[in-house]
Amino acid sequence: MPKLRQNIITGDWVVISPERAKRPEDFVVDKREAKTQVKENCPFCPPKGAAYKTKIPGCETEHIYIIPNKFPAFVDQDEVIEEGGDFYSSYKSLGAHEVISFKDHDVELPDLDNSILVELFNAYRERMIFHQRNPIIEYIMAIHNFGAEAGASVDHPHSQLFASSIIPNYVARELMGSKKFYSENKECVFCRLIKEEKDAGVRVISENSSFIAFAFFAARFPFEVWILPKKHTARYEKITSQELKELVEVFSVIMKKLAHRLNEPPYNYYIHTAPTKLGHPSIYYHWHLEICPRLSKFGGYELGSGVIIDIISPESAAEFLRKENTG
Repeated sequence: MPKLRQNIITGDWVVISPERAKRPEDFVVDKREAKTQVKENCPFCPPKGAAYKTKIPGCETEHIYIIPNKFPAFVDQDEVIEEGGDFYSSYKSLGAHEVISFKDHDVELPDLDNSILVELFNAYRERMIFHQRNPIIEYIMAIHNFGAEAGASVDHPHSQLFASSIIPNYVARELMGSKKFYSENKECVFCRLIKEEKDAGVRVISENSSFIAFAFFAARFPFEVWILPKKHTARYEKITSQELKELVEVFSVIMKKLAHRLNEPPYNYYIHTAPTKLGHPSIYYHWHLEICPRLSKFGGYELGSGVIIDIISPESAAEFLRKENTG
């Protein structure tokens, strides 16, 4: 029987309708085709790649470098452009858009040593800290796409960082919802979420002393997993070196489980942190990382209503991921 579930943070509704899929194994993807982009012609491959030659000075490590995005969603020009007249709102999309690229063309995140993942997640932190200094920046988000179905247009593995002059819509709903919950209950909704998930146990997939990963109760995507710090903290960029290692430990476990159990599915992940401006969000907001495998597509009802239908229950997804791969 289908069930309605509400995101306790944003208030968004989803339908969990497992009858539309037979069992978790039905989501195992077909063997992924080899990369089509030849390394010799790849613009991201050092030392000859055209993109690599635009790397930002001082932002290169042993395995990673950072470049401005060639086709940015946000730019640093300060001229004002208004297209909507007196009725519509339209302004210059101000900010920055960067690519955080691996040097190795053939790496995949689930196969990486934790030390290299620490490099990646530290790069997110360092660039967030850098862009916070710009007074026009309201929000910074690090994201990673894998597979064409998840929006990856380049084979070469890379993440992206968006520094925008607006707070994104979904984050704004999280902020409003978490503020409302704190006002009514005098506690952080994310901290309560961690307690509820630990008490229930059925959706928890991995944890260590500092982080917990679980299938989200009101999942929008099959096998959607959230990773949260157990200690209340609003800002990812304040993560310590030891916490970074522990985050990567849990993240690596989840990525390996998704890759091995589902045969390297396409996915997106992104970090939600507090807005750049200091203030009350540090009391009621709690940074987290959301991992969204892209194993289903939105239809007319999802697009028309904003209500997503997930075709596997989070409990079944968590149970499937907790098992060791026997294939």
